[in-house]
Amino acid sequence: MRYALMLLFFISMPAVVQNAAAQETIPATAVVLIKNISIEGFLLQDKEQFVKLFKPYRNKYLSTADMDEILQKVQKIYEQEGYQSLVSIDYRVKKQWLTFAVSLIQ
Repeated sequence: MRYALMLLFFISMPAVVQNAAAQETIPATAVVLIKNISIEGFLLQDKEQFVKLFKPYRNKYLSTADMDEILQKVQKIYEQEGYQSLVSIDYRVKKQWLTFAVSLIQ
């Protein structure tokens, strides 16, 4: 009887591990409704260029590919202002709010 219980325990283990791994993986095709977009950290004086950049993406469903595309556009603005390789930019999504964080690399 003990061996049967131990055998059942070890047989069911991989299924639990597979389900946990499946829950942590986010599909690349997933989209999120983004109502607001902001930028924080090291900001340029001309904030209007970011307002214009973000406007078409507000209140839209965005994929991670869309967010990466916006990130590249933000990086391009900083490069044009002379901050190429001097800033680190990443983003996060929290409650339909997409925030780009810009840090000056020293």
